[in-house]
Amino acid sequence: MRILHVYKDYDPPIHGGMERHLALMCRYQKQWAEVEALVCSRRVFTRKRWHEGIPVTEVGEWGRFQSAPISPLFPYYLKQLAGEVTVIHCPNPTAELSWLLTRPSSCLIVRYQSDVVRQASAMRFYAPFQMKFLKRADMILVASPQYLETSFTLKRLRERCRIVPLGIVPEEFEHPDLGRVAALREQYGGRFVLFSGRHRYYKGIDQLVMASAQIRARVVIAGDGPERERNQRLAQSLGVSVAFPGELNQKDLVDYLHACDVFVFPSVARSEAFGISMLEAHACGKPVVATRLGTGVEFVNLDGVTGLNVPPKDPDALAKAVNSLLDNSALRERMGEEAKRRVWREFRAEDIARREYELYVDVLTGRSS
Repeated sequence: MRILHVYKDYDPPIHGGMERHLALMCRYQKQWAEVEALVCSRRVFTRKRWHEGIPVTEVGEWGRFQSAPISPLFPYYLKQLAGEVTVIHCPNPTAELSWLLTRPSSCLIVRYQSDVVRQASAMRFYAPFQMKFLKRADMILVASPQYLETSFTLKRLRERCRIVPLGIVPEEFEHPDLGRVAALREQYGGRFVLFSGRHRYYKGIDQLVMASAQIRARVVIAGDGPERERNQRLAQSLGVSVAFPGELNQKDLVDYLHACDVFVFPSVARSEAFGISMLEAHACGKPVVATRLGTGVEFVNLDGVTGLNVPPKDPDALAKAVNSLLDNSALRERMGEEAKRRVWREFRAEDIARREYELYVDVLTGRSS
């Protein structure tokens, strides 16, 4: 079987949840099929490179409009490279329009990651052709039952949808540098609460900054992004002692996750469709305090089992939940242990890649018959 995975970017060099999922599916599915990736290059020129034995074609682009690459040659490359199965990771207006323009004969699988939330004005123009594209899909993969139930777009396409979560490689989080872990705990006063991720509007980091005055431990907010400076100014204006260590590489992230007591995931909008960073914290045996958004966040962090979920945009509730875990080591450890077991049981990327691959086979078999 020839499989083509399509998105805007690939990891590396772009580190994000969707990019990482695409790369992991390519990594593991090459065991059972011939796999290739098609993305955009963030530069004018097109190039082909190899990563972990996967050919990645990066098509030249003229720039991006509301996060969508403007890439005139993308339809040509999609038509040329489409395999027996083409998996388009959405939302992705560039790829969706390219598919409608070129109509490849390939089996079409859509990995539907999230609704379009912030670009409401653009949706007036985007929604009709997005729906036309989705109706052509042989199958739509959704990461959680919660997102399927609450997505206005997917409600009209339920019969095409299958639930397959995203995943991580838990082995990558098993071996921290214990000396570094001890040093981090000493650096931040014995115990600390951690957020790590991109600083985007929907992450709700400002809510964590506002809650930090009530949290009975140091708050550490790692990562970088367009909202980082604003969050730092907010902490300064409130006079709270919040640490901003910046973006963490994989080794540092593992050490920080093992060193912290509680991981916090304070997102405030449906743009937060799942929450890979919570799985990473769970893999390190840490409970999570997250928010109830009606998305996959509640699927990843089971309230009362692997952590606690609170209303979004409520710093008081956020602080109260964090403190309840900080003050109860037995509860914290029990939730963390269950969270770690669940990651290995339900969210191993290789297992998920196999589940997706078997669904591709089912679709192809159905088409043939």
